[in-house]
Amino acid sequence: MSIGVYGNIYSDDLLDVVKDIKSHPSVSEVMYYKDLADKIGERGYILDEMESSVDFIVALGGDGTLLHLFQRTEKPVLGVNTGTVGFLTAVELKDLNRALERIENGDYLVDERMKLKSILNGEEIVECTNEAVVHTNKVAKIREMEIYQGDTLIERFRADGVIISTPTGSTCYSMSSGGPIIHPDVEAFVIVAISPFKLASKPYVVPVDEEIRVVITEKDKPCLLVLDGKKEISISSEDDVVFQKGEGKARFITFDKDFYKKVRQKLVRRL
Repeated sequence: MSIGVYGNIYSDDLLDVVKDIKSHPSVSEVMYYKDLADKIGERGYILDEMESSVDFIVALGGDGTLLHLFQRTEKPVLGVNTGTVGFLTAVELKDLNRALERIENGDYLVDERMKLKSILNGEEIVECTNEAVVHTNKVAKIREMEIYQGDTLIERFRADGVIISTPTGSTCYSMSSGGPIIHPDVEAFVIVAISPFKLASKPYVVPVDEEIRVVITEKDKPCLLVLDGKKEISISSEDDVVFQKGEGKARFITFDKDFYKKVRQKLVRRL
């Protein structure tokens, strides 16, 4: 079994785990992502090299690590939580060895999730697993926006911004802003205004067969387009900002597809 290893090393304990992966009896070959390899004295590889050779990738970190990786790969990924909540990860760090054994024995599932494609002025930027956010570029400043599905106006509001979320992202920023939790098998977008200056403004769950367009209606009041909390791009009323169902998939290695149990364990009990 050939694997790639990707993620962040921020403690000596984690450093030991990364070094020990190659000695696991289920593993025949390990390819370390170049940033990790530099820290442990191993040969490093870029992601394209890893993708063409490994069976899957082990991602060490939290949800942010997974989201960043899924912007760049469609390879199956085993998320190993070394962060705080780790809602999107499959196992905790202490369970990594057992997880590798189960994968070797075929005792696992690959959960394929839809992505969100972001298009700016006709050019595709990146496909997100969680969400795209159009937000004011200054704190405590609101913007007027119009949200369209195809040519149909959904709503016009003044707010700090708007979130366009996938079902996977419905348990993240969207949920924190009052949006509903959507089962990942449902193909839909969730549209949530962030702190709208309008009592009647509510989240929308819309089908994915038409594109979503966000229009900033006020001139000389720039905003930020933020993709999965990682990539930021300055935009204005002059820009054409469109979101569509992505062509790629985020492929999560998992051992239990009980979504509601995970919500109870990771989200409800922490409230």
